[in-house]
Amino acid sequence: MKQLLALLFSTGVLIVAGCSNVYSQEDGYRMAVINQGFPVPKNAYEVKPEDCTDEISKAAKYKLQGIGDQDGNPPAHYLETIEEWGWTELVDERRGTIHFYEKNGKIMSLNIHQDVFDVFEMTSNPES
Repeated sequence: MKQLLALLFSTGVLIVAGCSNVYSQEDGYRMAVINQGFPVPKNAYEVKPEDCTDEISKAAKYKLQGIGDQDGNPPAHYLETIEEWGWTELVDERRGTIHFYEKNGKIMSLNIHQDVFDVFEMTSNPES
């Protein structure tokens, strides 16, 4: 009986660990809640977003382990996927961990930190 209980417990732990929200390029991507054309990792889950400002019309915040390192550097595959979805990075507008992308006149910003990231739809050009 103890062996059966130990086996069930071990299986339960493996299932819970296997379903944790950790970045993996194999899991794929889905559309962001605030913009149907901007990708976010499928296993990222939403948390309360930052407040919108005059520059930001929509905001979404996601938690996902492994999305950014200690310096806020995102996985290269995620950045490649954003460009594959038709977004062009506005490299000259980058501000530290904040990346800006443009597609069909829309500007999106992506702000990545360790295990959390924000996606913003901008109301105007990101120039200061």
